[in-house]
Amino acid sequence: MSLTIKQKINSVKYFLTHPEALKMILSFKESGYLYEVGWFRSLEEKKPVDKDGNPIPWFTYPAIDFLKDRLNKDMVVFEYGSGNSTLFFAERVKEIISVETNREWYNKIKSNLKSNCKLIFYDNKSADYKYSETIKQFSRKFDLIIVDALDRNEVIKMALENINQSGVLILDNSNVEDYKIGIEYLMAKGFKKLDFWGIQAAYINRTCTTIFYKPDNCLGI
Repeated sequence: MSLTIKQKINSVKYFLTHPEALKMILSFKESGYLYEVGWFRSLEEKKPVDKDGNPIPWFTYPAIDFLKDRLNKDMVVFEYGSGNSTLFFAERVKEIISVETNREWYNKIKSNLKSNCKLIFYDNKSADYKYSETIKQFSRKFDLIIVDALDRNEVIKMALENINQSGVLILDNSNVEDYKIGIEYLMAKGFKKLDFWGIQAAYINRTCTTIFYKPDNCLGI
């Protein structure tokens, strides 16, 4: 997840012109909602964590709360885009496979992985297949597919070929207009959706994480 330069500038401008708002937010550093979800700690550490420093996805906080109690050790997950989300899911599922395109980030994340994690580096300069097709190299179906990186509309279409009948798909920043094509494709394929609007770790801009599902899904929706 990332904000545009314009969004970052607007955020700074707002607090410069509304010091009372900044003062009020800072008053919650030791208590209140922002403290409880680890927002300030994430800001300080420059990565998404909870108040105890445990890794969390860069999803909206309501989406994280919803997922925590529904994940289980029977699930196998495929993730487009690695990070603290990889570590978060590794603690709660049987296995997670993640694909990463940034070599520096790949090396950093790889050093912290657990035994039930597999991290793939996709080199778009030398790979003989599309990024979205990374999932095809595994002869299995996945319970949960996370879409939070490149080529999201194309990835969504490919994901549906590799998801279990009871599987669900998570699309982060689903409010972005560019992803409308992928969302419409999912809905046309019979998926329903749950939108979780809110803020994310270390950011104040309102965004949306969406879970797409069908009846008798693995999350019990």
